[in-house]
Amino acid sequence: MGFEVTVVTIIFFISAVILGTLSFETLVSSSELVNDASVEQYEMQSKQLQTDITIDALDTNNVSTPHDLTITLTNTGSETLQFDELNVLVDGELKSYSYSETASVWSPEETRELVVSNIFGFGSHRVKVVTGNAVSDYSSYNV
Repeated sequence: MGFEVTVVTIIFFISAVILGTLSFETLVSSSELVNDASVEQYEMQSKQLQTDITIDALDTNNVSTPHDLTITLTNTGSETLQFDELNVLVDGELKSYSYSETASVWSPEETRELVVSNIFGFGSHRVKVVTGNAVSDYSSYNV
């Protein structure tokens, strides 16, 4: 009976070592994932803090409906942005836009224009422009 107890004890010991090793590897892997996510979150927050835009002017081509809207924007932050990654909302509705510049890189202190076509409705309209870093600016105009 002594030999059987020894074999069972050895089996339990080996199982405990294997289980402990697997648990340690899982904890280390999880810790690395959390650290990587923390670094990425810090980088995103840093970019967001350094991003700012200003809507300088809103001009319509006419006072009828539908109309085109020209939005003049300035990158007032210190972060270089992608001009083709902006989201433009008119009265809460996501609109597509066009721009004449060939480069999509939008440097700090640079002013650019974009055109939103076929906007319907008279009266007051609210415009929101959002960057890829989730920084936005609002303005409104009347037709």
